[in-house]
This record gives sequence, C-alpha cells and structure tokens, in this order.
Amino acid sequence: MLNIAICDDEKKELEIIYSLVSKNLTDIDQQFKINYFDEGEDLIEHMDSFKELYDIIFLDIYMKFSNGIDIAKRIREFDKECKIIFITSSKEHAIDSYDVKALHYILKPINEEKLFNAIKTAIDSLKKERKEIVITNKKGTYRVIYNEILHAESKARLVNIYLKSGKIITFYSKLQDFFESLEDERFLKSHKSFIVNMDYITKIENASITIINDKKIPISNSNIQAIKEVYYRYLLK
Repeated sequence: MLNIAICDDEKKELEIIYSLVSKNLTDIDQQFKINYFDEGEDLIEHMDSFKELYDIIFLDIYMKFSNGIDIAKRIREFDKECKIIFITSSKEHAIDSYDVKALHYILKPINEEKLFNAIKTAIDSLKKERKEIVITNKKGTYRVIYNEILHAESKARLVNIYLKSGKIITFYSKLQDFFESLEDERFLKSHKSFIVNMDYITKIENASITIINDKKIPISNSNIQAIKEVYYRYLLK
C-alpha cells in the first residue's frame, strides 16, 4: 500500500493531480491511499499530529501562505526517505529542489507521461530500498534490508554481513550461494571472499574498493578492470 500526499493551493490543480495519480496507480494494479492538502502548513501539521509518513509527496512550490521548497526542507528534518515530486508553474526553483533531494520537478500544465514516469521511478526506488532477505543462524532469524548492507565477508564457511548500524550478522553459507540469493544488481563480488554494496562505494583505487565507513575491500588481481567496468556501468545507470 502506497501512502501518498498531494499539496496544492489551487483546487483545480489538486483535482487534476489526484485524478492522474489515481488513474496511473489503478492501471498498474498498485494499492494506494491519498490525502490532499491545500496548504503546506496543513501538510506539516498533519504529519506532526498524526505521526504519519508518506511514501510519495506531490508538492506545489507557489502557495498562498507557504513555499514548497521550505515545506520540503521541514519534511526532510524528520523524513529523509519519502519521494518528493514538485509540480509547479516555474523553473525558478529547479536547482533548489536538489537541496531537498526531490525525485522530480514537473512543470504545469502537467504532461501525463512525465508524471507517470515520475511515479514509476518513485515506486522502483521504494521497492529497492525495502527489498530484504531472511537470514537464519543459531541465535535466530533476521530480516535484513538490502539498503542496510555495506558488505559481506567469508571466513571458513562463515559469512559475515556488515550493516550500516555497525551490527554484524554471521551465518553458515558459501559466499557464492549468498551472493546468488541476493539477486540484486547493486551487489558486486569483488573477490572470492568479499561482496560489496555499490551504493556505498566512495572510491576504487588500484586493487581495493573503499566504502563509506573507510573500510577497504580487496579486488581480485585478475579481475580489476572488469570490476571497475561493472561499477562504472552501475553508476551510469
């Protein structure tokens, strides 16, 4: 179920966006719930009062009593993950939208194809962030979100998964079996004993990969160029 908010101070625009979003999600058989607001402050107040977070927020910039960029900045203070899509009448704030990590910036009058593409991108991004794998060891069973995995390392038939939180989950498996079970292009097997999440690579230099916690992951000497090409293709994608 997608939880969606639409915020625009013009009733006609609200109705148009609501209609197009509803039609697109119904056509792709996606369950959803939509709340709509005619002022940015009302959206913030609702999110604060009801502790409600949204998956996607369609946000106008030019409203009578608030500016959409400012509203988005306040949303980002407590929600870093929601997909913000600006739908507005001017290109003036397109650069500012990067500061709040907006997913798209769509000009009015709305082009249906651009709106539907923005929705598809948002859904694909949400699916990627929420994808998970179940790991079982002697201590219990864990649901591990892919987005939390920095890298994995194999030692003597044990696989250690290193998470962003600093936690390490250890279980019996061949590294290759674990790698194949992930079935996700963001993961790269750089060495017979290492898997790395390419979303967290900061540098590839000589025969090693550096990730965001400054950990260095080795690259097989015979495979350095191929590993670099896989990473560069992933970046471009």
